[in-house]
Amino acid sequence: MRSIEDENNVVSTSEPEMTLGGRIAHLRMNGGFDSIDLSKQLGVKLETYESWELDRSEPRINKLVALAAILGVSPTYLLAEEGHTGINTKNQKSSHSLKLITLQQQVLFLEAQLKENLKQIKKISRAINNL
Repeated sequence: MRSIEDENNVVSTSEPEMTLGGRIAHLRMNGGFDSIDLSKQLGVKLETYESWELDRSEPRINKLVALAAILGVSPTYLLAEEGHTGINTKNQKSSHSLKLITLQQQVLFLEAQLKENLKQIKKISRAINNL
């Protein structure tokens, strides 16, 4: 925890900065999610997911976007604690915008999954044809 005595400092340093892995773990626990279920939803091995929470590695952007959508926050919040934190807003227009962003993130995630599934289908088809 850093301490800066300058009264003009606008950056709060009263709390330690949370890492990406810390934010992921915190949001998972607060959301009542199980790491096994999240890893399955994201299509990654449990060990991979756990390495994200322990800051041993970082998720690729498509997984980060999907994880943010599942946890109900913006990818920017996961990366830098800025943006949508999952807390309800009073402004309905903002709420609709956030829902739209979440849906767009889910579409990107599903498109990436579809692309991977198509690759696997082609690979299996080639294997069948080679028999």
